[in-house]
Amino acid sequence: MMRKIYPILVKSVNYRLLSVLLFSGLTFLPAIASAKYVPQKRRPPKESTRVGGSRGCPGDKRNPLTVLAPHTFVGKTASLNPTLIWFTPKPEEIEVHVYEFGADNKISRTIEIARLKKSQIKQGTNSFKLSRSKALKRGKQYLWQVSIPCSDGSFFTQKAEFEVTKKSKELETQITNAKSISKKAYMYARNDLWYEALEEVFNISDQSISEQLYQSLINDLILVYRNQLDKEQIETEKQYIQQQINSLKDISTK
Repeated sequence: MMRKIYPILVKSVNYRLLSVLLFSGLTFLPAIASAKYVPQKRRPPKESTRVGGSRGCPGDKRNPLTVLAPHTFVGKTASLNPTLIWFTPKPEEIEVHVYEFGADNKISRTIEIARLKKSQIKQGTNSFKLSRSKALKRGKQYLWQVSIPCSDGSFFTQKAEFEVTKKSKELETQITNAKSISKKAYMYARNDLWYEALEEVFNISDQSISEQLYQSLINDLILVYRNQLDKEQIETEKQYIQQQINSLKDISTK
């Protein structure tokens, strides 16, 4: 059963149901369970922060984790202490890092380094919420990454960039007047606030609706990637985009 997200919280979803939903697509989902994530004014991430070509640890063909956030463009949040969510097929020791970029577009300071024990991680979706004492700044851009140790002593890492923006007054009114958490998730998704939308999905008490909205967000992101892929001409860029699509599709086959 899904539970509310706390400062440090790990959780898992109904694994078989999620796999069926992700595999089947959006066609049979009711309208209330459609997220409609619409990213706007997408900016590419910095080359140095991109996820590399490796799909996992040396000698292991499985993808050991998937950061649930935009990779081919910079995601957005209006939260000063956003919730960061990733997917892992089995419990592993995890390190979560958060960094701030400076005016020169280079990492200027470390916001957080959290080390989570294997006992704190569950199969499925896991999350980490920045504390209020580590509040971010509006207008700034950040990098977060999740790392797991490999058997050869190296680490497998996935990264994503995001910027902290401000909610419009119109959106604030819509959120205040929303009659359900699912409606809030929908509003955030439609307004390009990926991190809030995904967090609200896991605050929904109805597990069926929560899982369907989760699946909808993932599929929306895949559709964004596919649209980028269709327009991309550079082969290395196409491979990078396809890698992100494959990582999300892998979730439905584990």
